[in-house]
Amino acid sequence: MIKSLFLSKNQKLVKAWEEEHKEIGVLAGKIIESYEKNDKKKSKKYLNELDSLTVGHLMKEDLAFYNLIKHSDGLDEETIDHIKEFRETFKGTKTALMNFIAKYASENIELDETFITSFKGLVKVVVSRINYEEGNLYPVLSESKG
Repeated sequence: MIKSLFLSKNQKLVKAWEEEHKEIGVLAGKIIESYEKNDKKKSKKYLNELDSLTVGHLMKEDLAFYNLIKHSDGLDEETIDHIKEFRETFKGTKTALMNFIAKYASENIELDETFITSFKGLVKVVVSRINYEEGNLYPVLSESKG
C-alpha cells in the first residue's frame, strides 16, 4: 500500500492497465464458460461488460500513448519507436475487436457458433497483444521518468 504512494505517473498507469487486462481476461473466460453451458443470457451480459471495459481501456491507452509520444517524457527513442509500432500494428486488431463486440453485444444479435468460434480467435490475438504490451512496453514505461 505505502509503496504505491511512491509510484511514478507511468508506473501507476502501467499498474492500472495490467489490472484492466486481468479483468478483460476474466470476462473473456466468463463469456466462453457461460456460452459453453448454453447460458447465452449470461454470455451477453458479460459481453456487454467486456464492451464497456474494453472501450474505456483502449481509449485511455490510446490517449496515454499519444501523449507519451508527443511529449516524450523521459522516454528514449527506442521506447517511442516501440509505442509507435505497437499502436500501428494493433489498429486492425483493435478495430476488429471493437466492431465484433459492438455487433454481438447488441440486443438483437444472437450468439451462435460463428460468434464463439470468432470470439475464441479474437481472444487469442488479444492475449498475444497484451503479452507483447506487458513484456515490451510496460517495463520501459515503468522505468521512465514519467
